[in-house]
Amino acid sequence: MPQALDYYFVLNSPWSYLAARQLGSIVKRTGAELRLRPVQLPKLFAATGGLALRDRPPARQAYRLQELARWSRHLGVPLHLQPTHFPVDERLAVGTVLAAIEAGLDALPLTVAFGQALWTDNRNLADEAVVADVLAALKQPASLLTEARDPRHDATLAANTEAAIAANVFGVPSCVIGNEVFWGQDRLDFVERALSKG
Repeated sequence: MPQALDYYFVLNSPWSYLAARQLGSIVKRTGAELRLRPVQLPKLFAATGGLALRDRPPARQAYRLQELARWSRHLGVPLHLQPTHFPVDERLAVGTVLAAIEAGLDALPLTVAFGQALWTDNRNLADEAVVADVLAALKQPASLLTEARDPRHDATLAANTEAAIAANVFGVPSCVIGNEVFWGQDRLDFVERALSKG
């Protein structure tokens, strides 16, 4: 039986984007079952004591930009450290990811592409044309855009958030394997080791 890897994320997180880019190869090497679980970050923070970026002290905000620049160089992934459309209303894009999951499609490439659109290409994920472009580029069904607007996805996001809280997740991106939480894209080496032991 493949080990389950629950991946909690938001598209508004550059760290989630960097992690998502690496998860495909980890899953391929380990045979893990990847379960994508986008969450409602404000609710997660409210339950676990986290602070929205705008509410963090200036020193922490400045350090975040330094770290993003370092990881951008280290991973060779171009980033707009302060994109024009951030924070963005990600409901349409996340709804598209959830619709893809429901349809039995591999939604990880879609998640990565939305991250690239926001964090590398500086595009607006709230713009229907941008979401349609991403779907077309990946040759995904255009019908996902219609399905993305269904209110049922709100319930899925809420359930994912409650599951994250129950699993002791307090930030994104987080990977959960069994009872172990791995917070941050810089913990993916430990994620792969844990999966390889299984």
